[in-house]
Amino acid sequence: MKERISAKSIVEGAFLSAITTVLFLASLYIPLLGTLISFLCPLPIVIICLRHNLKIALLSLTIAFFMISLLAGPFQGLVGLLGFGILGIALGTTIKKKYSLPEILLIGSISSFVAKVLLILIGLWLIDVNPLLLSLDQIEQSLQQSLKFYNDIGLNQEQAEVFRDSILQSLELVKIAFPAILITASFFDTIINYWVAGIILKRIGLYIEPIVPLYKWKASKSFFWSYLLGMLILLINTRLKVPLLERIGVNIQLMFSIIFLFAGLAVVAYVLRYYKVKTIFCWLVYILVFIQPVLSLLVTWIGMFDVWFDFRKTIFSANKENR
Repeated sequence: MKERISAKSIVEGAFLSAITTVLFLASLYIPLLGTLISFLCPLPIVIICLRHNLKIALLSLTIAFFMISLLAGPFQGLVGLLGFGILGIALGTTIKKKYSLPEILLIGSISSFVAKVLLILIGLWLIDVNPLLLSLDQIEQSLQQSLKFYNDIGLNQEQAEVFRDSILQSLELVKIAFPAILITASFFDTIINYWVAGIILKRIGLYIEPIVPLYKWKASKSFFWSYLLGMLILLINTRLKVPLLERIGVNIQLMFSIIFLFAGLAVVAYVLRYYKVKTIFCWLVYILVFIQPVLSLLVTWIGMFDVWFDFRKTIFSANKENR
């Protein structure tokens, strides 16, 4: 006997489809704040999966696709469908089936990665453009316009060129390391969405297993050897000069550098918690770490050496039982 879809499910699904559409459009058109809003986009789909079933979630996602397509164009509809819909379905389904947290995050990360790859392939097929690299091209165009403006008003051309070269080198590195960025982004995309979902769902009476607090995060020793492998590949390539080897080495190093950055940040979080620093000041420290290159490098090295020395255990072992 076929399962009947209740009127209440349809109404609630349509309502959450509208919320998904509004959140997605806001993420597109509101500067800066839109990036934060984008992490809320999969949430209505997660809620539908938990409160109803996969059929209603897919129906709601289809409605959201058509609404976004009508208001922002078919391509943006696809971005919404793949970019947020697949992750929302993956998280909602795995949470409802009571998978373990590592399984949920793994499946969510794979889903997010697949969605991004599909977006790239569709973008290349339909309009011969990589949609995830559009922003890089826009930055490059903006740079050219800015340099022209500086020249027009008589500013130092030599300094402007140095600035331009520095930015373009960074963009080139981003293009080389794109696979690592894609994998890492998919993982953190899933973590952030799961974390936000946990906060919102708790308010409506739905409990999900919380993510392990940052101060307990720790990198594996295998990550250290993987980082060294990337370094070794780059050293070998200084003689061989093979572009593919350079890409592999850079991607391995970047991916594990990000992991060690967060492992180091976990040590910093532990120290701040140990000394009972207020939350607002903790967040200021985290922001400083991310925006200050010297601090980022220092914290990355802390995360790397923590693999071997376990700073939290060796330095704070005396009062560990009380923390």
